[in-house]
Amino acid sequence: MAQTRRERLREATIAEIKQTARQQMAEEGAAALSLRAIARQMGMTAPALYRYFENRDALVTALIADAYTSLAVALETARDALAPDDHHGRLLAAALAYRDWAVTHSQDYALIFGTPIPGYHAPVEITVPLARRSLGVLVELLAAAQRDGELSLPAEYTNPPPETKAQLLAWKGHYGHSAPTPVLHLALAIWGHVHGLVILEIFHHLSPDIGGAETLYRAEVLAWIKRAGLA
Repeated sequence: MAQTRRERLREATIAEIKQTARQQMAEEGAAALSLRAIARQMGMTAPALYRYFENRDALVTALIADAYTSLAVALETARDALAPDDHHGRLLAAALAYRDWAVTHSQDYALIFGTPIPGYHAPVEITVPLARRSLGVLVELLAAAQRDGELSLPAEYTNPPPETKAQLLAWKGHYGHSAPTPVLHLALAIWGHVHGLVILEIFHHLSPDIGGAETLYRAEVLAWIKRAGLA
């Protein structure tokens, strides 16, 4: 069914509010996000803007949902461009897409993985399934490689200390992943490593005048793929 003019205008206004919010966060930080400031910039009254988002937290949640969805689509698109049995290629493609998305959408990346916004509490019923979709791409790729007998788990991931195993089981329960615990352990280790490199890059802790961040990232991803027996 075709959208009505009112529906199209509403969608366009919501998109403009979100874009203005992203611009405000880029300039002043996520903690400074203000619906009143957004309304002033858009030439709206604050009460008019509240018809679209009832408060700041509702807008933040919408921005987080958009970010997680955009990231998941980027990872899934990169993965699905290669054959299902190309475990090396699919894992490499998804990992490279992760960095590409983060660098291109650094403000969105910081919103979902950076410093928490004071006073904001994410509604887990909305954010957890979205986080599971994006981060689940890595878990599912490793699990598929294991099912095909191509994954070689390093020894330290097959029999972790009890405290580590408890953490992994809690993570597994929180996000609802069904992969074996050793696969989750390896996925968490890989994600933690590449996430750290991305954070260093987008927050300018790697010397930008030297360059080479992309080359370093790719080399580290390939090292993990080799370690997992998928080289």
